[in-house]
Amino acid sequence: KYRTYNNYNLVGILNKKNDNDEIVIICHARSSNKDSRVNTKLSNELNKNNINNFRFDFISCGESKADYKEYSITNMIKNLEDTINMLKNKYNYTKIILFGSSIGGKIVSLIEIEKYNVIKIILWYPSLDYNRTWMNLAGKKEKYAKKIGYYQFKNGTKLSYEYFKDERSYYTFKELRKQNLPVLFVHGTNDHYVEVKSSIKVSKKCKNAKLFLIEGGDHGFHKDDDMIKALNITVEFLLNQ
Repeated sequence: KYRTYNNYNLVGILNKKNDNDEIVIICHARSSNKDSRVNTKLSNELNKNNINNFRFDFISCGESKADYKEYSITNMIKNLEDTINMLKNKYNYTKIILFGSSIGGKIVSLIEIEKYNVIKIILWYPSLDYNRTWMNLAGKKEKYAKKIGYYQFKNGTKLSYEYFKDERSYYTFKELRKQNLPVLFVHGTNDHYVEVKSSIKVSKKCKNAKLFLIEGGDHGFHKDDDMIKALNITVEFLLNQ
């Protein structure tokens, strides 16, 4: 556990696999947590390849307990900043590699890259464009939240109306476009939650990006073969880029 800027506890798991000062920070998707299928498979693959990694729960997710109203893009950005600072100050990790899936991809794309010495970014099916993403958040769901104060998904996850307004305010790939650091996009062509053309469009505007499309891949890479492809290209990028 470690404290956030606003005195909430965040919970994470550190896997120290070597003595260098690089670490991959894994940021999970919306309505997910650090122990999701994607995060645990990625962490296990990084462990096998002796790559330091840290995965954690954003505020109001998993073991990082808080009221659902605390869950916002602004707070998640600050959660990631607090996480980077903790890993630097407590464990001397000074070279930061950020991984984000879905909404986690949006969060890592909004971090001040130079300030936090981010050297690489990996984005799996990133939720970058508010109007083209995640089950039409900008449509009926936002209108419903405006009417009663929140929207609740079938799995119980609640998004406050403030969440919708907050997410709408961010221009996601502003930082990515102006930096020359290596960025890897991995996206399935059969993603019904986040349109693949979002990754195609943004990757073209980045100075040093690679785009890896998984033919027929869905949101989350639920087919074993798709997951293996995503993991392999990610490890190759980390070791050789």
